Amino acid sequence: MNDIDSIDNKINEVANDSLDALELTLERIDEISDISDLQDTAKEMVGDCSKYELKKVLQLLIKIERK
Repeated sequence: MNDIDSIDNKINEVANDSLDALELTLERIDEISDISDLQDTAKEMVGDCSKYELKKVLQLLIKIERK
């Protein structure tokens, strides 16, 4: 494995660790009084979406809003 592959693997590992931590936070969301950090994280994630992914996110949000 070359240096670029090693760096790429490390980036993926860190990204997955961050997503795992986010999932754990969501599991205990009822215990969280200030959700502003989660909202900021969601905004960042939406900002990284492709058009297709953004369409799916917005469709989900529309369904939630209509309830």
